[in-house]
Amino acid sequence: MKPQPTKLFGTYPQTQGGLYMQRIPIFAGHITAGQLRELARIAIEFTNAMPLHLTTRQDIELHNVPQSHLQTVLDRIEAIGFSTYGAGGDNVRNITICPCCQFDSSAYDVMPLAELLRVHLQDHPIRQDMPRKFKVSFAGCKQSQSRPYINDLAFIATSTTTVRVIGAGSLGVKPETGIVLYKELATENCLALTLAAIELFKDHGNRENRRKARLRHIRQHMGDVVFRETLDRYFLRQKDACSWPKIELPHGRAGFQKIATIQTIAGDINPRHAQKLSQSVQKANAHLCINFHHGIDVYAAEPFALPEELRSFSDLPAIVACPGNTTCTNGLTDCPGLASQLSETLKGNEKYRGKIIAISGCPNNCAHSAIANIGLAGRIKTIDGERQEVYQLVLDGDNGITDKLAEPVEVVTAKDLAEHFLGM
Repeated sequence: MKPQPTKLFGTYPQTQGGLYMQRIPIFAGHITAGQLRELARIAIEFTNAMPLHLTTRQDIELHNVPQSHLQTVLDRIEAIGFSTYGAGGDNVRNITICPCCQFDSSAYDVMPLAELLRVHLQDHPIRQDMPRKFKVSFAGCKQSQSRPYINDLAFIATSTTTVRVIGAGSLGVKPETGIVLYKELATENCLALTLAAIELFKDHGNRENRRKARLRHIRQHMGDVVFRETLDRYFLRQKDACSWPKIELPHGRAGFQKIATIQTIAGDINPRHAQKLSQSVQKANAHLCINFHHGIDVYAAEPFALPEELRSFSDLPAIVACPGNTTCTNGLTDCPGLASQLSETLKGNEKYRGKIIAISGCPNNCAHSAIANIGLAGRIKTIDGERQEVYQLVLDGDNGITDKLAEPVEVVTAKDLAEHFLGM
């Protein structure tokens, strides 16, 4: 399929007239040094060196792409091995995977199974005319970093030949996490189940109200018991339709270690820094993987020193932030600005190490605030006759690893949040 400037191919208009955001799905978050270097070049040449933006689904976004350069940018992206089909719109989105699975010998490497789905679904007609987006994830580690409970379908490896299946979860204005669909499923049946779930989604999805058009809304309408029974009927039909390949999952490769995490501020990495990172990684024969909280994990067989300009990123708190009102038409608050302020305030603070702070600029929860350890959802409130940016603070979510949502605590003005965090 030839990419066109539409949401289906990840091209979205910004609030600034004539400028677009281009999303690039990075399958499983794995990107080579050469690919990262070329994306940095594209950003420098066509966006006036705007930062590369890492998303919470292992994508990279280019912002401020002029309409006159869109096709050239898409062609350059395609030339380095990326397809933008399904990067947006009502389609199967980027398949996500725990970043550690290939490099942890105690984990199951789910890449062969995810690759089977990716290849089979790439140009499959079932992806056409979907009622809404459909998200799939895989996990092979104990931490299940790929956030299975907020995906339409999630596979968690439990042995070399079996997975547990979680599904029908999503966030949005009224979030609801998923449920266990199958406690144990043979890996050879994952593709058939995925096709069955999409088929059910297309047959029963709400095409009148987009706010109630995800798979979990079908589950809510049917009830959990009937939903599982209905899915099982679709699944058995797909499973019997043909012979499916057997898949045995290896363990992750031994001898690798995570050298560092390049923790960006609000998901943005300067293209010059991206070029420095790619040069360093290529020289060390290391591997890059985009994680789920605006960072890039670096894996290698032997430790090596990162360039001086990048070392400061390794001590930043894990703060996830959507673009907010800086470019998004739905954004109400300046999430990148707040993320930058909190990153500076909390840098090196041991109390927040290992915690994920998520900042969303509207109730849509694009930054996954509703499941975060510490979540902030932006809105506008009139205080003493003045319209101010405020955030609903929510606490103690489990980052989609389990079904636990964060609990609302209080509303805090944006200008007071940094001090508020220091006192928490």
